Amino acid sequence: RRNFVKGSATAAGFMILPNWVIGKSPSPNGKLNMAQIGCGGRGTSHINGYGAENFVAFCDVDDARAAKTYEKYPNVPRYKDYRKMFDEMGDKIDAVSIAIPDHMHYPVALWALQHGINVYCEKPLVRTVWEAHQLKKAAAKAGVVTQMGNQGHTHEGLRLIKEWTQAGVIGDVTEVLHWTNRPVWPQGAIERQNLPVPATLDYDLWLGVAPKKPFDDKIIPFAWRGYKDYGCGAVGDMACHIMDSSFSGLDLGRPIAVEADVSGSHAETYPMASTIKFTFADRKGKKAPKVTWYDGDRVPDLNKIDGVDPDFFAKKKDDRGRMRAQNSSGTFIIGSKGTIWTDTYSSSIRVYPDDFYQELRSSRALPPKTLTRVKGGPFVDFTAAIKAGKKSGSDFSYGTDFTESALLGLVAINSGSKIEYNAKKMRVTNNRDANKYLESQYDYNE
Repeated sequence: RRNFVKGSATAAGFMILPNWVIGKSPSPNGKLNMAQIGCGGRGTSHINGYGAENFVAFCDVDDARAAKTYEKYPNVPRYKDYRKMFDEMGDKIDAVSIAIPDHMHYPVALWALQHGINVYCEKPLVRTVWEAHQLKKAAAKAGVVTQMGNQGHTHEGLRLIKEWTQAGVIGDVTEVLHWTNRPVWPQGAIERQNLPVPATLDYDLWLGVAPKKPFDDKIIPFAWRGYKDYGCGAVGDMACHIMDSSFSGLDLGRPIAVEADVSGSHAETYPMASTIKFTFADRKGKKAPKVTWYDGDRVPDLNKIDGVDPDFFAKKKDDRGRMRAQNSSGTFIIGSKGTIWTDTYSSSIRVYPDDFYQELRSSRALPPKTLTRVKGGPFVDFTAAIKAGKKSGSDFSYGTDFTESALLGLVAINSGSKIEYNAKKMRVTNNRDANKYLESQYDYNE
């Protein structure tokens, strides 16, 4: 059951490379032969995003979840085991897109890379820091186009943040506050059920490299995100979206220290709420800002930001009459002159206080747009990069470092203490026992 990567190391010796990797570029208007792994849920967004391409294979362990996709594309070959799909279709697949639970990202992406296939994989790219380091090396060796699925990396707001902070629009950045309302799934002290496996689901393949435990319909298909065997909790679910505004927007690099304060902890699941403080090294003569992450029922102190409405987080009725929290996730980038707010995906920004922003506009103090803009979103960015023979904007070299930074928050949570981290050596330097949380607990060669 768990022999997922054992045979793939051999595959690296005879890579089947797409034509443009070995020097034959496709027509810019040509269609890519796409495979999709994970055809329900988030996978449907992938499939819709690749509407201009040609699907040659689908793979999903649950026929019920994939039913609508299979109905829409009745003639595309279907698989439950991605290894069988690659074995039978590998020479026909130009690119694969992965939208499955976190614990299977690494083995599936690695298998594709070792078969010379271009890879798009959902965030968080991997589940452990060790997996991030290994996948980064594998992607560099494969020489194919890769992309992590954090769509905000293609958005306008992220580029404005970078242009405006580099130009000193809000002064020296002193602090960054990220928050999310996740988890929105059951988490904390939950007793696992032992239920019959639905006939449509291959539960053994769903588990993949994870330990064999009873099936529970409250975990599959959604709440697995909160379980340590399969997901990465609120941090894994949202940090690779929300924290891009600081990681990429401010070029912070990887953290050198992380500490976490949590509530509602449990051995099998991540905590109900956490506050995580990330410390970064000073760079280019500038003092690094303090970066704090909040999730669950925790949010930043609005008293730190001049000009923000005190009801910023208040609940209001939506168009269906339901009470919903406003601004349930986002970022404040606090400078010595003003503050930039951005949403979950860095799609738009706002400057506080309002009169400061109006002054910037009236005096034409906002810098010109110098960074390349992305047209068409993450899926078009990925396919366009393949056809042009270029790197994508959110490739694995960037995606692994970013994911590693977020996952260090989980290392701090699991270790129960502040960690000091050396990224080059992939070691926690002040707590030897914490290093076990950097590594994968799964034996991919078993």
